Amino acid sequence: MAKLPAAFDLFAAEVQYWRLEPQYWRKVLEAAADAGLPGISSYVPWEVHEVEKGRFDFDGSTDPRRNLLGYLELVNEVGLRLAYRPGPFVCNEMAWGGHPRRIVMGDAGMMVWQADNSPAPGYMLQAREGWQPSYLHPAYLDEVRTWFAAVDAVAREFTAGKRGPIATCNLDNEVSYIVRDSYFGADYNPCVVGRGGLYHQWLARTYGSPDRLPYKQRVAAFEEVEPPRKLDDVEANLRWYFDWVAFKEWLMGEYLKTLRAMHEECGLRGVSYYTNINPHRPEGVPTNFRRFAEGTGGLVGYDFYRNPWLSYSGYSSMARVLKLMNATLPVTWSAEFMGGWWFVNLQGNRVPRNHTEFMSLAAMANGCKAISWFMFHDRHCWGDAPVSQMGHRRENHEALRSVVGVARGLKQWNSLKPVSDLAIAYYRPYMWHSHLGDPMPCADNDLHVGDPVLWGEKGGAAVAEYEGLFRLAGQAGYHAAAVDLSDAPEKLAEHKLVWLAAEPFIEESAARLLAAWVRKGGTLVVSHAWPRVDLAGQPLDFLGLGGPPDTPQKLGKGNVVWWPGTAAAEPGKEELDAVARVRSTLSLFAGKPAVRALTEPVTTMHSSEGRRTAGEPEPHNLVEAILHQAPGAKVLYLLNHHDRAVNAAVRFGRIRSGWLTEIGGIVARFPIIEGMTEVDLDRKSARVFRITQ
Repeated sequence: MAKLPAAFDLFAAEVQYWRLEPQYWRKVLEAAADAGLPGISSYVPWEVHEVEKGRFDFDGSTDPRRNLLGYLELVNEVGLRLAYRPGPFVCNEMAWGGHPRRIVMGDAGMMVWQADNSPAPGYMLQAREGWQPSYLHPAYLDEVRTWFAAVDAVAREFTAGKRGPIATCNLDNEVSYIVRDSYFGADYNPCVVGRGGLYHQWLARTYGSPDRLPYKQRVAAFEEVEPPRKLDDVEANLRWYFDWVAFKEWLMGEYLKTLRAMHEECGLRGVSYYTNINPHRPEGVPTNFRRFAEGTGGLVGYDFYRNPWLSYSGYSSMARVLKLMNATLPVTWSAEFMGGWWFVNLQGNRVPRNHTEFMSLAAMANGCKAISWFMFHDRHCWGDAPVSQMGHRRENHEALRSVVGVARGLKQWNSLKPVSDLAIAYYRPYMWHSHLGDPMPCADNDLHVGDPVLWGEKGGAAVAEYEGLFRLAGQAGYHAAAVDLSDAPEKLAEHKLVWLAAEPFIEESAARLLAAWVRKGGTLVVSHAWPRVDLAGQPLDFLGLGGPPDTPQKLGKGNVVWWPGTAAAEPGKEELDAVARVRSTLSLFAGKPAVRALTEPVTTMHSSEGRRTAGEPEPHNLVEAILHQAPGAKVLYLLNHHDRAVNAAVRFGRIRSGWLTEIGGIVARFPIIEGMTEVDLDRKSARVFRITQ
């Protein structure tokens, strides 16, 4: 991994110079500095600066808004860092997603091909024309190289190493074939799947010899292997189907490595490279966090757009993704975070200050170490941003100042981490199973649960259990982390209790990993299904127990607990008896939580609030408490992500006395007496406290 910037330095907000009149550049930039931001981010679109093929305007000679040189000089003068974002794809609600029109309307042989060998539609948001270039097609890379050579000739003179503002460089944007990354959506271009192409090269590197391929069909050469084009007899060919996902995860990582090498060849050195991931469900497929980190040198951000109308599920899905990032990546941060919104329908789509502030602090509570808000200013289809296109400040400007102030107020900010009571196991083959039948993975509204069925198990069913376990643990008063069994198995040792939402199959290597961890003293809780075969369908005695134990069973120094059936439910609908059972199980095997917040049941005022009758109580706990620690520092986050103002009784596991002193907000103080205190929270709000003892 390359040397990474300090996490706090990644705080930023998006400023798009070419969408602002140059007379307002300074006012907008100074507003960013006044919000406490150490930097900004800026797309530098190919589509904007290419006047004609091979000719570029970076000094404003054809349009003053294209004056990249003047803009970079001004950013440096104001004293802000800059995340430089030259694409080649930028999305950004632009006509062709940042590509010149000639690229997306070019030779179909250069484009992504779908399983039926038709070109994959491109961005299609405004212009509704064109296709998606194939990431590693030589002709496309030649075009990108020409663009980078031109724009980097300007940017390299403004890098931090030359006392300029550019500290980071974004490699492409939301790498996912422009949301065409369903299982059969990409990429069947001949350069990828043709004889001796990238797919066959990957097979050769992965397996070494054709006779080692674990496929039903035997071949004499790797070039004889065809990629899957439809789902058929999946159980018998599971490794072949899974390898197509693994290959695409590798390919996107190679694309990032290629872009990084191009920039370095063009003289852009002394910067940290990063990429950003758009929402997927399940997360990390096929946008593999580890593969992306290998491509960039370590830095990977996630894009969170959680509208007010998403309510509870918007928070819980964001928290879950952040926990996986904590488990897999060296830095957890959001490269794009909702700062306003582009929906023109105002019903339920306004982004007020309380939403911006709550979601930002909630992200930080779950381990997000930096946020780059998108956008910082209004533009052609964007509203509710912190400032206007003329630099006038709005209520969300104060939200950013407040949130950044929390991080600035903690000198140990970069090293503070959430304290977890247990971990939920993220196991990539179960995510792949859901992905196989998902027509639209590049969206996190719905989880695919259905075909293909493997050993009686629907794809996505175990993923739904995985997702729900985080919410159940939270309702039970325990903070659950994630542990990535596939890409960061070494972190198993950091946890005393792990919960696995299993399917009937598991790799032998994963089974051995878990068994060894349990024997050393860990407690493994298994729910949903008990693994009984490997990926080839061969019988497997999971953990050597001969089947699921009727009661908790010792294994070496550890324990195995079988939870028959499914524990979790839809967001906000968790059964109270399930919450109680989870709390009992965790109390027995994990002990007391590090911190817990309890609320008295609130009641509805009238039936329009979603209850059958007025006065019906809401029995679920409304407040989540999350403790962070670093050497010499303890911080408490309290989150009320519901629509009722409440008092929370806070109970600490090990802290017996001291004070809570609020960071920001009204700067209140609350005493901790015999491990307890009480704090009031407004509806949909977050409070952050420094703990002193």
